[in-house]
Amino acid sequence: VSTQSTGSSGINAEYGEENKLVYTDIYNSYITKIEGYICTRLQDLHPNFQMEVLLNLIKSRKDEVDPELFDTLASFADFMLFKENILNYKSQKDNEMGEFPSLVVTSLACGLPKS
Repeated sequence: VSTQSTGSSGINAEYGEENKLVYTDIYNSYITKIEGYICTRLQDLHPNFQMEVLLNLIKSRKDEVDPELFDTLASFADFMLFKENILNYKSQKDNEMGEFPSLVVTSLACGLPKS
């Protein structure tokens, strides 16, 4: 998942406890795209793949899952971490460009091999 400056609308991101509705909309789009990408790639590798089976397997074998992988996957579902990333991105872009371009969620480039 990456951010890039395209599109016509920006996010009025601000530090603080308030969770603006726009964050929720963007977050939901982000989660949908990540889940879709992961599911599609796993189905490409294993045509009979079912996400529900994988989730149950991960839950039942927590001790066998690489902690870094588990943390990475769990971080995708952490709204506050997502909001913090938006704010960090805004801050970085404000310093570089003097403005905040729109946030676009693109597909992951994790390099999973194609079958």
